[in-house]
Amino acid sequence: FLLCIMSDSGESFSTQEVHEIELAAVLSLLKSQRVEFECLQSTFECNTAEKERKRESRFKEEWKKEREEADTEMKERELRLKENIKKEMKEERKEADMENLSRACESSRGDLRHRAPPVRAVFEALAIPAGTDEVEAEDQHVPAVRRTFVRKFVSGMARILGLGRYSAMTDLNTETISMSAVASVVSDDTSCLEKYVHSVGALFVVCVQFYALNLVLWESSFPKCTSMADCPSGTFCTNDAFTLPVCRDCAYTGMNTTAAEEDCPAALGHDKWQHREYIDFDHQELWMTRNTESTTLQQCISFLHCNTTDLDADTSFEGHCDFITLTKSKMDGGTWLM
Repeated sequence: FLLCIMSDSGESFSTQEVHEIELAAVLSLLKSQRVEFECLQSTFECNTAEKERKRESRFKEEWKKEREEADTEMKERELRLKENIKKEMKEERKEADMENLSRACESSRGDLRHRAPPVRAVFEALAIPAGTDEVEAEDQHVPAVRRTFVRKFVSGMARILGLGRYSAMTDLNTETISMSAVASVVSDDTSCLEKYVHSVGALFVVCVQFYALNLVLWESSFPKCTSMADCPSGTFCTNDAFTLPVCRDCAYTGMNTTAAEEDCPAALGHDKWQHREYIDFDHQELWMTRNTESTTLQQCISFLHCNTTDLDADTSFEGHCDFITLTKSKMDGGTWLM
């Protein structure tokens, strides 16, 4: 380009000047290429720095994630280790307690072996006097085998009832059937079947006791009867909804004064109705059985009995509990003290 300009200008240049011009052009070209190379190098360095920064950031995130996972795993291991230590301590404590308990039981059993149980002492103290004749002595003395059997049987029954030194179910001195069942269940020496048998037996005894208590309450609240005269004051004999006739409160007779004056003369008869104040309503008037049905005659006799004995006869048999009122009237200071 410079040569063309010089040729167009018409000026003449020497060869040295031409070479200098060409050298200046090459230098200029080299400078421009150098600038371009520096720009490319700068761009490459920027890209490299960006990639390095991204790589470093990604490395930090991965390292942080791995550290969190390691911390979590370490915490889980610590928790598992603590749980295992607690379990081992509990097992060791349990074994120590069982060992102490067995030692105490062994020591107690050793002490009790030197003393004869009171149940056995009674039977050992019994002796049948022997006669002078050898035949009479053989007849009077109980065989040793039979005495041993009787002694074992009585001792076992006493242990079951909690009267002996040991329980019949276990070797522990539990004293009661329920505690013996508990000792059998927690013991490692009894089988699964024995545990169930002892538990069911203890529950059965409790159920029998509960039934007996209910039976006592029921029998004291509703005593059995066979006539109106068997019932206390304020009650009458009936067999409604019961297997046998029982005494109930006069409030449940099912009859009032108006109904009695209308129906009872025909059921009892006019003579008995007119002289009802002098009649004792006992077995001769009406015998109560489980097959006695609730008829007009039975209701009339119940009403007349209640009308004679109940304290609230004037108020349709409602107002007082005859048993409590009559019992309180018979109580003095000594009775209250007792």
